[in-house]
Amino acid sequence: MNIKWKATALRMGELYVEKSSLTYQKDVGDHLWIPMWATALSGGGYNILIDTGIHELQWVEEHIGLCRQQSDETIIEALRTGVGWSPEDVDIVINTHLHYDHCGNNRLFKNARFYVQRKEWEAAHNPIPCQEPIYLKKLFNSEAVNYFNWKFVDGEDEIVPGVKVFLTPGHSEGHQSVLVNTEEGILCVSGDVSNLLENINENLPAGILTSTKEMYSSMEEVRKRAQYILPGHEYSINKFQCSHFPSIVKRVNVQ
Repeated sequence: MNIKWKATALRMGELYVEKSSLTYQKDVGDHLWIPMWATALSGGGYNILIDTGIHELQWVEEHIGLCRQQSDETIIEALRTGVGWSPEDVDIVINTHLHYDHCGNNRLFKNARFYVQRKEWEAAHNPIPCQEPIYLKKLFNSEAVNYFNWKFVDGEDEIVPGVKVFLTPGHSEGHQSVLVNTEEGILCVSGDVSNLLENINENLPAGILTSTKEMYSSMEEVRKRAQYILPGHEYSINKFQCSHFPSIVKRVNVQ
């Protein structure tokens, strides 16, 4: 059975960042607002959500930096207006990684199974010092998700027909990206192995990372596998056109 999924990008608010935190040693001193994207997958027999956004605007502003979120960019409203779901309708949550802006609302999805790389789970509980501020354990421990609802992946695995995860470390130790079979072609929901389309097209690592070498390898793996990419913080996507993003974020091959 060749299942074709529909992917809808859901905007979870915006962060104000120095651009070189996204583009390694490039555009130092430039600042911009970047969106945080979650992605809903529908049409294949399951309701799947990739990443869940931030849990609390105030916490982000106090511990990370400037952040803004409109009323329709909370996870509940974005799901309702984007795909017509409530949290109870979600069957599967895939976390690309466990940084605060990718798993913040896991606690809301009481009926879901959660997929994360085993390496990421272990790293999140014992992070290297530079990553400690961006892991918040209460977002993914038993306060948020019943331990038995977690499914730990080792490397590459097909979650359901037409949806596959694969290991893309570098931004975090156990980062994973998601391949989705869509009508337009193979889409990679990249998480933060590619914060921006610029990363993948210019072979430019992110500025926040655990391994520069692994980032290069992970980006090359994405280019080999996917025709389209939805980066974790790409700002060229309009939230009102989010279900049509493949035409906007088609990637190119680095020569």
